Amino acid sequence: MRGYLSLFIACLLLGACSVHYGPRVPGFVPGYVDSQLGENTYQIKIGEAWPKDWPDLEKFAMYRASEITQERGLRYFVVTHASTQTTSYTINTPATTNTTGTANIYGSTAYFNTTSTTTGGTSTNISGGWYILDFKVLSESDLTRYEKVVDSKAVMSDLKYFIDARR
Repeated sequence: MRGYLSLFIACLLLGACSVHYGPRVPGFVPGYVDSQLGENTYQIKIGEAWPKDWPDLEKFAMYRASEITQERGLRYFVVTHASTQTTSYTINTPATTNTTGTANIYGSTAYFNTTSTTTGGTSTNISGGWYILDFKVLSESDLTRYEKVVDSKAVMSDLKYFIDARR
């Protein structure tokens, strides 16, 4: 029974934290958070996801950077820094005690016989993380200054179906 409980809890956690594309709602929905660092520079943090989802987070960040670039009326950007941040958590399931018993009445006296069985709790370690992308939106005159320029229209075209399936 204890094994089923642990499996059930793990399934709930996996389902609740599945990676999707959209803005983050702290404590409820994992997703992206973006902030403007300077006039043309931005940071996107996307995550609260399992390590197996990190390749998806990179795609999400690139797509979001493309959206921001196009919202600014421009087409190109350059990635200035990318990293991951990992956090480890421990999930504890409590110990349980089951008590069974019988009661017998003889005359005006009641007799109770009980047996209690306690099973210990378990601890499970899990980890999750964030993918962090810093980028700079480029004007046409900035294009020649950078070696690896990203075309936001190409990114959005390439990832459209991938992103739409994860909204």
